[in-house]
Amino acid sequence: MKRREFVRTLGAGMAGALVWPRFLPAHERFVERWSWVMGQPVHVMVFAESEDAGLEACALALAELRRVEARLSLFDDASDLCELNQHAGKRPMRVDQDLHEVLCAAEAFRAQTAGAFDPSVEPLMRTWGFHRPRRSPPTEAEIAAARTAVAAAVVRVDGDVVSLPSAHTQLDLGGIGVGYGIDRSIAVLRSLGIQRALVDVSGDCYGLGAPPGEPDGWRVDIAGTSKTVRLRDAALATSSNAVSVIRLGQQVVGHVMDPGTGEPVPGHRQMTVVARTGIAADALSTGALVAGRARTGDAPSAGALGSVRP
Repeated sequence: MKRREFVRTLGAGMAGALVWPRFLPAHERFVERWSWVMGQPVHVMVFAESEDAGLEACALALAELRRVEARLSLFDDASDLCELNQHAGKRPMRVDQDLHEVLCAAEAFRAQTAGAFDPSVEPLMRTWGFHRPRRSPPTEAEIAAARTAVAAAVVRVDGDVVSLPSAHTQLDLGGIGVGYGIDRSIAVLRSLGIQRALVDVSGDCYGLGAPPGEPDGWRVDIAGTSKTVRLRDAALATSSNAVSVIRLGQQVVGHVMDPGTGEPVPGHRQMTVVARTGIAADALSTGALVAGRARTGDAPSAGALGSVRP
């Protein structure tokens, strides 16, 4: 999963405790919880009818994130994703709703971004040392072999049955799984009657409704830029290759791979996307970073903000 700290929510924490009570109706309480899910810090903020209801809502939202992580993790051999990767080049596999939805969305975003977002980049991630430790950069031959595996990858979805025809295909849903988990946690909060909430997974976030006194939505700053964004029933995700990095000899490389070149995307850019859903913002921010442009594909109600740093 991606590890980022690019978005700072304004009016949260102690600031919220000082400002929001002036606007709160008598039946609303502000409750927040911090935790660690998907290898990243998580912050959940809700407005509920009571403190107990708020704490329960936060706990259930976090539980949903952990449930999704257990399904989509590449680092848990018992996950559905790892089991599917083990079926590559073998018989098809019946998958549950979570993996089915994410795979269908991933294939749609791969087509929409002309391959800039690609869920089959795991061979490149492994070759560059992110999934299998190494001390020196890969050789040209190793990169070429990984690029070939990515280019040849086909994901066939027939109802709830998925097949990976090539034995070299390995999927990595790190560029889309966080967004899906956020969407699922927001769905849980909605089912509990929560109308105002923000779920933030290390900078990827969704603003449900709007905080009291903030009719335009949850206000966030995008670090490294002068941009301020308001999220009301919308999601935001940022991708960069300057945070989750490893050192290979004298070279420092980031975790976002360009499927076309077979190399990590340069680390002097970041891309932020605002979209209707977390899964769209997550995938399109990765696609925009790889493509090197501020707009990717044709996404209704999705906008990208690019930042280039020296």
